[in-house]
Parts: sequence; structure tokens; C-alpha cells
Amino acid sequence: MQFANPSNRFASLAVLIAAGIWGLYWIPLRYLAGLGVREDWAVALINIPAAFVALALFLWQFRSQLPHLRRGALIGVFMGLTVALFTIGLVLSSVVRVTLLFYLAPIWSTLIGSYWLKEEVTRGRWIAIAIGLLGLGFLVSQGGGQVPLNIGDALGFLSGITWALGGAMIKRYGEVPMPTLLLFQFCLASVFALLFGALWGQGSGPSLALLQQVAPASTVISIGIILPSILIIFWAQKFLFPGRVALLMMTEVIVATLTASLLLPEEAMGMLEWIGACLIVGACVVEIFEEPAADGTPTQAR
Repeated sequence: MQFANPSNRFASLAVLIAAGIWGLYWIPLRYLAGLGVREDWAVALINIPAAFVALALFLWQFRSQLPHLRRGALIGVFMGLTVALFTIGLVLSSVVRVTLLFYLAPIWSTLIGSYWLKEEVTRGRWIAIAIGLLGLGFLVSQGGGQVPLNIGDALGFLSGITWALGGAMIKRYGEVPMPTLLLFQFCLASVFALLFGALWGQGSGPSLALLQQVAPASTVISIGIILPSILIIFWAQKFLFPGRVALLMMTEVIVATLTASLLLPEEAMGMLEWIGACLIVGACVVEIFEEPAADGTPTQAR
């Protein structure tokens, strides 16, 4: 069965698609912000409905989920922290710098995969990482210089590390069922986002009337966009080494930049951004065609 035992290329393409969907993440955040919802509350609102879906699946298979609660919770802590740290980092500092710092994740993921998961890292992987980081630098080269370094940059840096650790755990503990992973991910992302928002003084929460106003849209976004994209990425991480997943997820930046360029005239892409986008695509192509063999030895995909 393709989904139970996918090829590396199939799982990699699934990550590309899911990361592209995740690149639209800024749109619901911008929409909710336009209605007066703070970023930390927006994260909670687009994660909680998905958490209820995961809870229903969890309860339906309750007995089979119980043995995996501890590891599922541990993975959820790191993945939930990633969402919260990255989002609050965007609020406190430059979007450009926070994005760059997060996307050091392919380096951390590759190092963790090499030492903890015994992945044989090829020269092609390091070349792909170098091309991807160069492309990312071009892609975000036009902004972020006016905001001084602050705690938001540290949060962005840490979010890349927590993502790498969480991804490695999903691969290492591949027996943890998806409902358990999703339940802890969505719940803890909401909790950490609200906690960090309160810690860094983001102001008061939305009124009950505002929550009722945005509930239908946030539910559709959560179940229609956030849930399937996270589901696909977590599923693929069970079969792929974390360095490959983190590298392929750079396509998120391309989608975010392209859609912002199309929908927001003030963020139209220039020549350097287009060069960066092409380099990131090239890095993903290099990684996809460097397909590991069944014994873990990388070979060129046919």
C-alpha cells in the first residue's frame, strides 16, 4: 500500500505539497488580525478545531493510543513549541530574520539525523542545504534591516531547533499513532502560543462577541487547511529522515512569498527574490533525486 509503505520520492512530494499549503498560513493570520484578533489567539483559534477532530479519532481508538501517550506528549511539546516560538518571534522581531533563523532547521535536522538516527548524510544533502540557504537569503534579502536584534530572533532560532528535535522523534518513534501526535500538537501549540503571548505582554484577549464572529472561518481554516497539512507532514516524517523533510519544507517560503506578492502590491517580488525562489526549487530537486536505498545507503533515484 502506497500510504503504509511509500517510496521516498512519494513521501517527499507529499511534503512539498503540504509545505506549499502551509505557505498560505499567513493569510488566515492576516485575516484574523484584520478583525482584531492577536497573533497568539489566532494560533489558538486555528488549532483548537483541529484538536477536536484529533480528539475524536483518539477516543475512537482509545485503547490503542494509551501505550503511546508519553512519547506522543513529548513530540507534541517540541512541535507545539515550534509553532508558538515562531509565531511570537514574527510579532516581536523582523519577519525576514525570524524566517531565516527558523530555516537553519535543515542543518540541525541533518546533524540530529546523523548522530541519533544513524542517517548516512551524503555530499548531495549538504549541497542541497547550501543551495537552499543561499536561495532563502536571496528570497528575503530586501527586508528586515531596520529592526534591531531582540528576543524575537532568539525565539525564531529556537523554533528551528525544536522542529528538528520533534521531527527526529517522529521518525525515531514511528509507532506513535497519528491521532496521538495530532492531538498533542494542536493542543500544545495553542497552549504555548497563549502562554508566550501573555508572557511578552501582547495585551488582552478577544471579546466573546469577536470569538463568535471569527469561529466559523477559523474552524474552516483549521480543519480544511491546517489539519491536512500537518497530517501529511507528520505522516511523511515517519518514513523520511528529518533533514530531508526540513529541506523540502523550504517551499513554504516560496509559496508565502509568491502569494504575498500577488495579493499584496507592496510586497511584489523583485529579481533577487525570483533568483532565490529558483535556487530553493533547485535544492528540493537535488534532494528528491538523491533517493536513499532500502538499506539506508543513498543512491540516485531512477
